[in-house]
Amino acid sequence: MSSLRMSAAKLWLSLRKKYRSDSGAFQRTARPRPYPTVPPLPRALHTLAKVEERKVAGRSVYTLTPRQRASGWHLIYTHGGAYVNELIRPHWSIIECLIRHTGASVTVPIYPLAPEFTHRDAYPLLTEVYRQVLATTPANQVALVGDSAGGGLALGQTYQFRDLGLPLPGRLVLFSPWLDLAMTNPGIPAIEPRDVMLSTARLLEAGTWWAGGDDLALPTLSPIHGDLRGLPPIDVFQGTEDLLILDARELRAKVEAVGGSIRLYEYPGAFHVFVGATFTPEARDAFRKVAQGLGSPLPE
Repeated sequence: MSSLRMSAAKLWLSLRKKYRSDSGAFQRTARPRPYPTVPPLPRALHTLAKVEERKVAGRSVYTLTPRQRASGWHLIYTHGGAYVNELIRPHWSIIECLIRHTGASVTVPIYPLAPEFTHRDAYPLLTEVYRQVLATTPANQVALVGDSAGGGLALGQTYQFRDLGLPLPGRLVLFSPWLDLAMTNPGIPAIEPRDVMLSTARLLEAGTWWAGGDDLALPTLSPIHGDLRGLPPIDVFQGTEDLLILDARELRAKVEAVGGSIRLYEYPGAFHVFVGATFTPEARDAFRKVAQGLGSPLPE
């Protein structure tokens, strides 16, 4: 059973799903549109961390360095939003919780979004950001972290970096990752009515924009189809009422089949990217487990 706070958040989200499930409304919102902007960092983050904003390949990249109790880890966080929506205030809350629990520095690349851009525009930026982080931090102290589409990007980047001959990060942390743009798992329709956030039709539309005419099964687009051998340890945090949970379970089976290290934490009754509801016991437990996985849990 989910907590009372989780149930309340789920009820609120369920009242908004009708609009999000309307594929036509989604198209009207995303194309054409004013290009989305990033909300300002909350004051609490400025108090917690030194904030640096710089430009990489013409895009904003934020690095947040804890003012106290730094652990030596460096997280590169790619946000979710179906590749079409910009980072929003709950993402800053997730990042704040990661810093508080782990003592890690966090770099946040504001990667280009579909439909104006595609994955071909984003990966060069992400690769350059990774190279810059490696210039100051050993690879085994770097973790790629992301939620939803950003979780897919975190895993997809690992394939890209391996192909480029770059040292791989020490860990991957995936919150409700979107692993298959084509949404091919046959069990998805049975779960979708219980999912208070996601719509298969909307995701398929967004994924097609992001692919920009390329095969949706490319590992950098749908990392469930990649070569999973030799990857860093992976931690996945997933709610059971998230239609992406089936792909998370498949990822676990595939990684284990090739002798890799993966832990899938399932939270009963939790919704997609439940860690964004940082006030819930489920989210707090997830952040504690992230810190434990990095070997850097800080007192709360």
